[in-house]
Amino acid sequence: MSGKGIAAALLMAFVRPIMRSALDRSGDPVTALERMNHILVDERRTGLFVTVLAGVLELDTGVFTFANAGHEMPLLAPADGAEPRWVAGGGPLLGVFGELGLTAERLEIRPGERLVLFTDGITDAASPSGERFGHDRFLQTVAATCQVGTAVDTCRAVIQGVLGFQADALPADDLALLVLRRLPG
Repeated sequence: MSGKGIAAALLMAFVRPIMRSALDRSGDPVTALERMNHILVDERRTGLFVTVLAGVLELDTGVFTFANAGHEMPLLAPADGAEPRWVAGGGPLLGVFGELGLTAERLEIRPGERLVLFTDGITDAASPSGERFGHDRFLQTVAATCQVGTAVDTCRAVIQGVLGFQADALPADDLALLVLRRLPG
């Protein structure tokens, strides 16, 4: 989201229920994001923007259909121990351009795999010297936890890694992390 503070918090309070409603109504992430963007660009005109990754997960098949409007790309961690990979697909931020031109991405999460969704507060976290936690350190932390433990263990390792890295430095942003693991069998 653009900025911090009260204006950004109010925008999120406005966006969340409308985005949920748009997704519930259409069932399609692209349609929901285009609707939300229309409201922000044509009706609200706040000058603020927001990033959103909207998706629908089919629990019985593990198919995750999503559209990404400027948000961090998710990670998919294979069950076989291979290196986690960034999931392709993205588009412009909500609230900036009249038309987004998004396409729906379709990803099958196989048994044992983990899908890792996060905000840039994770990768932008800074040490007291100003060094960023970064995508590489994040990827290494996720990879180290994928062969042992649960999705909760992965979350815990990432958050503890970020907080330890920051030490006594003030947080640059909020930290949000969601790890989905499709159970085997």
